[in-house]
Amino acid sequence: MTTVKITVRQMMIITMLFTIGTTILVAPSTMASASGQDAWISASLGTGAGLGLGWLYASLGLLYPANNLLEINELVLGKWLGRFVSILFVFTMFLFSSQVLYYIGNFLATHFFPETPIQFLILLFLIIPIVAMRVGIEPFARAVELFFPWFLLLFFCLVMFVLPKAEFVNIQPVLEANGKELFKGALWFVSITYLTAPTLLMFFPVCVNRPIPFKKGFLMGGLLGGLMLILIILLSILVLSAKVTILYNYPSFILGRQINIGNFLQRLEAIVAILWFLTIFVKLTMYNFAAVFGLAQLCRLRTYRPLIMPSGILIATFSLIVYPNFAYQQTWDAGTWLPYSLLFGLLYPLCLLIIGSIRKKQGRTES
Repeated sequence: MTTVKITVRQMMIITMLFTIGTTILVAPSTMASASGQDAWISASLGTGAGLGLGWLYASLGLLYPANNLLEINELVLGKWLGRFVSILFVFTMFLFSSQVLYYIGNFLATHFFPETPIQFLILLFLIIPIVAMRVGIEPFARAVELFFPWFLLLFFCLVMFVLPKAEFVNIQPVLEANGKELFKGALWFVSITYLTAPTLLMFFPVCVNRPIPFKKGFLMGGLLGGLMLILIILLSILVLSAKVTILYNYPSFILGRQINIGNFLQRLEAIVAILWFLTIFVKLTMYNFAAVFGLAQLCRLRTYRPLIMPSGILIATFSLIVYPNFAYQQTWDAGTWLPYSLLFGLLYPLCLLIIGSIRKKQGRTES
């Protein structure tokens, strides 16, 4: 995988779309539940914290720029503990892939194909990341770069079409939420956007053709993704109000239904759906890449390609049982997801960075 090279621009776009991911649909409701009409303020605080996390991840990657995350595990933690942590990482990638695939099937079954079995929808969407993995990460990165201008165009159209419906009274009074509510909202925002980004250390900076500007591009991608999400959250509250935003599972999708230009262009929720499909395609593919690459590396295989189909079948099967019912999903999101994401996205990379820095410093001292 070290022979695979992508540009800093492609890495920045992937990072931005990965940050947005599934959050573009669910963030407004989750944030409004925590902070009310001040959800956009919590999201802004979360973006600031996310940049700090981005600095942490980039610093860890640049500590060992020629190695991916699983190799860093063994270099920093030793062979046995490092391999154990790598096994947990690969399991987490399979778990995240299954959760994202479930969200895709649930969204499509709810809003577009209510009569279609969710199993078929999951398998249908899974074909896309499987094809992306078959061709490799370089063609995938070029494809994402090709789609990016269309993503920006659709996002701009959504904002411009919805903006006339905004009512600034919906965000008043500003700062009504207390500090605890703002912190809770910011923490949830970080957990569903930035705390899953250690996944990208499987590819960056080891696959980037110019490691020197890697950190700047990585942070810029995270910042742009956060700013877009802040704008979507703000628009949801301005147009729908905080109380209505809380009532919908996918409030940003409802934004598209508010579009009405001269009684001709109406109900363009497909714009939001296309934006979401693009971002979730990137996120699911990166999770799948990390899971399959990691499993191949643990098994000491020369290539990951023989594992693509078996892993895809396993992820599709797991996606049907990862959330047995809606009550279980709510329990997981409320009680398990936050500590799990903090362990994965904060404690884990922070320990690697501290221990790795000490090891490198001792190595230079001894030499």
